[in-house]
Amino acid sequence: MKRFIMITSRHILAASVTLSVAAFWTACSEDAPAPPPERPECVTDDDCGNPPDPECGTLVCIEGECHLEVWEYSGQYPGDCMTMACDRDGYKVVVPAPDDVPEDGNPCTDDVCDGTQPRSLATRRGPAPDGSGLCNGQRRLVECLSDADCVEPSMYCSQNSKCIPILCDNGELDAEIGESYVDCGGLCDPCIPTFPCNTGEDCFTGVCGFDERCSRATCSDGIQNANEADIDCGSNCRPCAAGDKCREASECLTKVCFRGRCQPPSCDDDRQNGREVGKDCGGDCPPCPEGSIP
Repeated sequence: MKRFIMITSRHILAASVTLSVAAFWTACSEDAPAPPPERPECVTDDDCGNPPDPECGTLVCIEGECHLEVWEYSGQYPGDCMTMACDRDGYKVVVPAPDDVPEDGNPCTDDVCDGTQPRSLATRRGPAPDGSGLCNGQRRLVECLSDADCVEPSMYCSQNSKCIPILCDNGELDAEIGESYVDCGGLCDPCIPTFPCNTGEDCFTGVCGFDERCSRATCSDGIQNANEADIDCGSNCRPCAAGDKCREASECLTKVCFRGRCQPPSCDDDRQNGREVGKDCGGDCPPCPEGSIP
């Protein structure tokens, strides 16, 4: 009987404790505060960080969430056979533009697009497509390709593709046709450096020195010679200024060569030039997007 009472007491005690805990939990549950609201992703646009490409858009905060606003990219380099555009994810992508052909201003080249690659191919040997002369098949406009192209029977087509008198090939110094040295200068082909000269026209470099000898080409002689694109610029000389002749973008100070001339800087040429501090932004152009300047 005693054992039974002891077990019963334990059960009663356990039940009392369980009821007390349940009552306490119920009381606490009724007075418990609601869980805190979920923290928003952003409060201001600055909380969203930088977009994938600052030139293509920006991240803005709308009702606590960061959203990407994609812009229309307008930068376009002329004659590169492609257009740059922004995709829906805010990245710049290349779009082929077969009508955006390069134009080098040379009548002896065919300017075409090979996919997104500009090509200037040498035209065939013969009359220039625009009727401006003859093409030698190596991108050069010349006076003649053979003796038949020279109208006067006393003239022939020289190695320099120029119609010159037959006397230019007789191994003698002919003053009557202006030769400054044997078979060169005057009406003949120009003379090479160190040969005697009377004027700059007697020399391949176009420069007759104070010693009356043809000088070698330099980047400061005031003459377009050697491989220069224009007077003392291009090739191994300084970059050419806007308006100067050019063959490729690297020869131009503005990094834009089109139709055979260096183009002035603009705010939509897809190049950093002029007073810009970034590509097509800053200086005289619109301010640069945040994060676009390294």
